[in-house]
Amino acid sequence: MLDRYIYGTVDRISPEAPVPILAHLKTEVKVGGAGNVALNLASWGCKTSLVGLVGNDQNAGLLKSLLEKQNIGYKVIVSENRPTTVKTRVVAASHHLLRIDEESSAYLRGAEEETALREILNYVETEKPDLLIIQDYNKGLLTVNLITELIEFCVKQKIFISVDPKEENFFQYRNANLFKPNLREASIAAQKTLQQPDLEGLCNLWSEKLNINTIAITLGSQGIYLHNQDNEYHIKPERAVDVVDVCGAGDAVICSLTLGLIHGLDLEKSGSLANLTGAYVCSHSGVVAINTDEILSWLS
Repeated sequence: MLDRYIYGTVDRISPEAPVPILAHLKTEVKVGGAGNVALNLASWGCKTSLVGLVGNDQNAGLLKSLLEKQNIGYKVIVSENRPTTVKTRVVAASHHLLRIDEESSAYLRGAEEETALREILNYVETEKPDLLIIQDYNKGLLTVNLITELIEFCVKQKIFISVDPKEENFFQYRNANLFKPNLREASIAAQKTLQQPDLEGLCNLWSEKLNINTIAITLGSQGIYLHNQDNEYHIKPERAVDVVDVCGAGDAVICSLTLGLIHGLDLEKSGSLANLTGAYVCSHSGVVAINTDEILSWLS
């Protein structure tokens, strides 16, 4: 998806209705959604490719050009029946005034679903990645059948699978290596308002039910809860930051946590790295990818 930002200043209320008048300063367009996950991986130095669903429109062309500028490979699944998802945020003095969504969330069906599955599996087979991050937004691409077939293929190919789920298909990600919902998503799936003492038992249950080795539940300002077959940790933030914007923090967290685990860091150290990158994103306005030089300067 594309993230469009309209920046301006507000110093008066409209005489036509009780709404603020934005004096426009600039407009920026960035790669958003799963594209921001790709940007984060690329920031770590990974050779990165992105697969996603777009419409047959000008915004799809803009998305491709932005990815090419970042040296990110891509395979877009084009649907004639929907627009490319665009989220437009109107911002004044780092405060969001309004968000406008242009999208269709209808799930692919029939021939479109079959074509998408075939093209995705062929692309993954060609790219031969070491890891695959599935970023689910309930926007129509990740159907139950596609999820099942994709994970089955990756397990056979010994590809590390990380998942950032959403509510719709929360329990469809059986056999993933890393499962990272946030606390709100986990609470919806558990059908109760979760507190930290609930998390160990819940993760034990989900690990067994879904055959998942590592579960990470992000807790906002309280850090991240990590659980695998051997250990559990509540990693609290080690660095206090002024939270400017939480958008995109989960993207940075799943990337750094995944990269830590596949490169041999233990669960606790991977969680600390994930907390640090999440805090970095929250200290910036808008959806941003991490800057490794700045992250390293935080550690020095």
